[in-house]
Amino acid sequence: MDKFSDESLNQQAETVVGPSVKIQGDLNSDGNIKIEGYVTGKVKTSQSVFVMNGSHITADILAGNSVIGGEVQGNIKVTGHLILQNTAKITGDISCQILRVEDGAQFTGKCTMNPSNGNGKKAVTPTHEEPESEE
Repeated sequence: MDKFSDESLNQQAETVVGPSVKIQGDLNSDGNIKIEGYVTGKVKTSQSVFVMNGSHITADILAGNSVIGGEVQGNIKVTGHLILQNTAKITGDISCQILRVEDGAQFTGKCTMNPSNGNGKKAVTPTHEEPESEE
């Protein structure tokens, strides 16, 4: 995924947990998950997880990408982009490739950045070498 931002919220979510819904147990999907309610257990998808403002998650989250705007108590492991919106409240460790934290987001835990290109290999950062001068 070349570009991931809050605009990704407009993507079609295959699974929606509405504001009045409370789930206890594991939530597994191959598509995007949008959570507006309450989840206790584990949330897992290879795609994106959107935790909306006002939602309460007591679960570990495993996803391709994630935008967090609600409250999460648990570890978050994302293979791509993780965005903590200004309303996010995270208690737990996070692991991701790219992290964006907006002003006002609250985070208590450990953060691990895993730069890779998605295939498990570390991304190569180009180096700038000065050309040798000819004398």
